[in-house]
Amino acid sequence: MDVMSDDALGLVLERVDSHVSLIRAAAVCRRWRHAIADAGFLRRYRSLHAPTVAGFYHNDAGTDDGPVFVPSSPSVVDARHFSLDFLPGGAGPWTVCDSRGSLLLMFRKGTDCTGDHAFRFPNTLVCDPLTRSYTMVPPLADFDSSCYFWANFLIDGDIDIAGGCIGMFNFRVLCMFSRSGVMHVAVFTLSSSWSDKNIGHIEPMLQYPDFLGHAGGSHYMYVDGNILIKLDGSTGDFTSSVLPAIEDWDQRSDCFVAEGRDGKPRICTMFNSTMNMFARLDGGEWALEKSVLLSEATTGLPGYHPSFFSRGQYILAWGTGFVTLYPYFTADWQYSINLETMEAELAKGDMGQMVYCCEVPWPPALHACLDR
Repeated sequence: MDVMSDDALGLVLERVDSHVSLIRAAAVCRRWRHAIADAGFLRRYRSLHAPTVAGFYHNDAGTDDGPVFVPSSPSVVDARHFSLDFLPGGAGPWTVCDSRGSLLLMFRKGTDCTGDHAFRFPNTLVCDPLTRSYTMVPPLADFDSSCYFWANFLIDGDIDIAGGCIGMFNFRVLCMFSRSGVMHVAVFTLSSSWSDKNIGHIEPMLQYPDFLGHAGGSHYMYVDGNILIKLDGSTGDFTSSVLPAIEDWDQRSDCFVAEGRDGKPRICTMFNSTMNMFARLDGGEWALEKSVLLSEATTGLPGYHPSFFSRGQYILAWGTGFVTLYPYFTADWQYSINLETMEAELAKGDMGQMVYCCEVPWPPALHACLDR
């Protein structure tokens, strides 16, 4: 490597397969560290490689220990580095409500958007587990008794010179709330605190949104009239699309949005023992992609009994490429459906209803050694 020019070395290092491996490469020698710490190199590398997923958080309702972290690769990622014990009061009082990049958006338990608590702004913070840092998000100054809290979301900030678009210094929090029955949106930034956001033609649609889930870096919600609303996690902008009339969306039993293995959103509906999955075509319209009769797909699984499908199925969890279900009569028999093959298998474990991805921070915390 010593005989290589700096340009050639950069081309070789750009082909390192993951962010974790890149950080390890930076420890080889001063020259490699200097090359990798260059902002131009980091920007090019980020454009060529997908973010490295460190693992996933889920809220464990069965304990008071707070969210649980599951590493994507236990042999590579040490879960101890992603503990949330540095949060005020420890991890126990907090619940993950969104994630983006390496950051988590969290509510303090008892101040979420349920029941009477929806009439006050929840205790909220943004944290980076790996750097063990957090920032408290102040409440909206004009949030009064006429307001009803709906949800907070993490949104990208400005792209920095190394290609990073969200971190503890450039994140945004988008808040949806209603005032006197009219939906409003405000955005929090560290530089200017809260400011109102104009949502234009989307505002009349957002009367009583039904949150369906997140996929491909965006959040999805349903409103009456076969309308799907998308909140882009990069820009914070709202768009709408019309769902196909072959499904009675207003009368559906269960509906959620999951992410396919291709990174694109899938809308899944449940009615009795049938699960339908819709995908968005290249032209932008939604269409039925696959359908599965759950009573048939699970026939060969250990513990199966036909009576499990005499009533509906409950959704326990969903994430990239899968959904976990259990019969109305018993929560002891849980199974997962692969959204790519529509094949069933017994569930490997309870990951909670929503799974929140945590990526390796970008840019990595590197400092160039100038003395070559």
